[in-house]
Amino acid sequence: MLNKRYSLSPSYQNLFIDLWNTIIWYYTNDEILSKEIVYNSIELFSFNLFDIFSIIFISFFFTLIRYLFQSILSLKLITWFQLTIQNEKKFSESTWKFLFYTCSWSYCFYLVKYRYNYFDEPYLVWDNWSVGMFVPFNIKILYFIQCGFYIHSVYATIYLDSKRKDFYIMILHHIITTILIFVSYAIRYHRVGLLVLFCHDIADIWLEITKIIRYLNTKQDKRWEQISYIGFTIFVICWFVFRLYWFPLKVLYSTGVVAVYRTLDRGLHLYIPFNIMLWILFILNIYWFFLILKVLHNAIFGCLSRSGDVREDDGDQEKSLSSNNHWLHKQRIE
Repeated sequence: MLNKRYSLSPSYQNLFIDLWNTIIWYYTNDEILSKEIVYNSIELFSFNLFDIFSIIFISFFFTLIRYLFQSILSLKLITWFQLTIQNEKKFSESTWKFLFYTCSWSYCFYLVKYRYNYFDEPYLVWDNWSVGMFVPFNIKILYFIQCGFYIHSVYATIYLDSKRKDFYIMILHHIITTILIFVSYAIRYHRVGLLVLFCHDIADIWLEITKIIRYLNTKQDKRWEQISYIGFTIFVICWFVFRLYWFPLKVLYSTGVVAVYRTLDRGLHLYIPFNIMLWILFILNIYWFFLILKVLHNAIFGCLSRSGDVREDDGDQEKSLSSNNHWLHKQRIE
């Protein structure tokens, strides 16, 4: 029985041992016909021009909405909370990301927990899978929005966001995420994509909440500081549980092990490239977790930065404040 080759409730030990055994078995089994070259899989992509233009339109729409958000709503909040000059642009950035991640993750939560139950039974993502299969509209709309957002995020990281120490890592992350979303939809791995989004976006929600709260602090008003510590604690827990525990056991195990045995009769496309990108994403999560531990160390010993984000380079921030925050003060004066 094929289901004897994988675990329905895998551990980290199962992940590494079963993945190694599966790769060896898969590439030494002459009876398997789905060990195709990458370009053969690309020929099977199900992505029409309307889909592509829709995503491009959404990315431009996000950029427009963000400019409007920063110019109108964010400016009112900045004035209301009387933020310091240093925190104005960063507050606007974090508020924008918080609103997006909260809405997208809440909808994704509904899909994976209640509508399709892929989180509790991740092996179901491969049931009735086939290249070119129908994608339900409720999944397609989330996919297009997410893909458009991350294309926008590449532009935003370069031209709109505050510069941080991991600038190039963030660019790499956004590009890989965009490719994963695009490829997983085109090859109809969209169910797995839901789990990837579910395991990642919740940590971003609490990261942005914590940063927003810390931006509200001033030298004269420290009432938000204790609340920010609570938010940061929840953020650390979410990052570890969802990105370093559930993501490898729910996603990496499913794509690396379960997929091989549950799709043998239908072929398995881009097996190695798709899994490599997912593992790169996992490695980035580990890298960022070490940065998070550095923030935790600073918080314990009382040297946490005003933003709570260890990625920020104070020198770079000072250089960017005069140019990047000028537009906020100009509009405030006007």
